[in-house]
Amino acid sequence: MLRAIVFLFLSTLIASCSSALKIDPVSSEHRSSKLIYFVENHGQDKRHLEQIIASELQRIGLNATSGYKVDRPAKFDILVVYEDRWQWDMTNYLIHMRIDLRSPATNVLLGTGSSYQTSLARKSEEEVIKNIISGMFNK
Repeated sequence: MLRAIVFLFLSTLIASCSSALKIDPVSSEHRSSKLIYFVENHGQDKRHLEQIIASELQRIGLNATSGYKVDRPAKFDILVVYEDRWQWDMTNYLIHMRIDLRSPATNVLLGTGSSYQTSLARKSEEEVIKNIISGMFNK
């Protein structure tokens, strides 16, 4: 009986500390610094994660700008969209983040990455975005 209780406790502890990173790498033809990336705020994000994503793309040598749909440049090559989900556990934290690269003309998915972390494994949004972008671009 004691072993079952200890096992249940340890299983719960391990599950509450979990995190996962899933990546579908971007092909080399969509990694050029000659391409223009536009990171679009979906309209519900008041934290302006699009700016953090654009900064991370710039850090790895890509030409990236960000803004709302109305701010889209007349010509750009890659549309970057994201989904963020937040959870409350003493403070708000980013439980799930997904970043997609799409063709602006056809909406075809060119690459994707997502991160999930529980409360005890939480990371800052900057670190989550850096991990996703690094994985997508093998940096």
